Amino acid sequence: MPTDSSELLDGIASESESIPRGGLDEAAVRTALSSADPLIRQRGVAVCETLLERDVDAVRPYLDAIASFAADDNAAIALRAIAVLDAVAESDPAALEGRVTDLVSAVDSDIADVQLTGATALGTLVVSRPDLVAPSARQLIAAVRAAEVDPNGRDFSDVVDDEVTRRTLRNHEEEERNRRIAGRRTLVNVVVATTEAEPESVVAAVEDLVALVDDEDPVVAGGAVDALAELAAADPTAVAPATDRLVACLDRESVVVRARAVRALGHLGDGTVAPKLRAVAARDADDDVRELAAVTAGFLAEPS
Repeated sequence: MPTDSSELLDGIASESESIPRGGLDEAAVRTALSSADPLIRQRGVAVCETLLERDVDAVRPYLDAIASFAADDNAAIALRAIAVLDAVAESDPAALEGRVTDLVSAVDSDIADVQLTGATALGTLVVSRPDLVAPSARQLIAAVRAAEVDPNGRDFSDVVDDEVTRRTLRNHEEEERNRRIAGRRTLVNVVVATTEAEPESVVAAVEDLVALVDDEDPVVAGGAVDALAELAAADPTAVAPATDRLVACLDRESVVVRARAVRALGHLGDGTVAPKLRAVAARDADDDVRELAAVTAGFLAEPS
């Protein structure tokens, strides 16, 4: 048997039939995963991807190493590692217990693709095991805030004279912005799902959620309002200090934000906002928002 793991793993990165039915030598795979050579580490992760196509049990011995690569500085390694974790999250989410923190660290990456794929993997996991994601809820909310995207693209005229080159750079930047936007939107949906299942997990992060209510992206702002609504349904006192901010959302341009603000105010149960909701019911441009506001105002005005 070869002692050099790069020799052993050469050429079996993607073809499952290349791996002997008896499996690979576990020590050799571990050696590859711990190699100082990023190419060998990447090949080791690729082998785990292939093993996973056969049986999730085949990659269990390597999950700690795989999870530790989720925020690797080498984007190729990080993306392949997250792909493995995403597949495990779908087929056997319990196997990620104790390893979610590493996955969460990926959403803080400066690399847009790593950020997006990390958020997507968490989205897969939260569907079946929100309890595994809940301990990291505050960190996820902070990550959404930290990843705010500049709405104004860079012109590059300050560094490049050639218009064709500037256009190429602008297009590249726009594609990256879109990936970052998608990552934030996916992540805020993870927060909403976590709050719905484990509302107590975001109590300590109410101020951060309230800050996101004013986000320029209506999907992120709507998600923050939705998370506050889910928390208010379980613990209205935790969200009560945000009442005025939620009332201000009734005037937002986004229909989704306005509708979710009405829902959140209904969960808070504060009858003093009923007149505001009646005003929305009378003048809002959207039929559904008007109807929801009217029903919610009526509910809040009823004697308790």
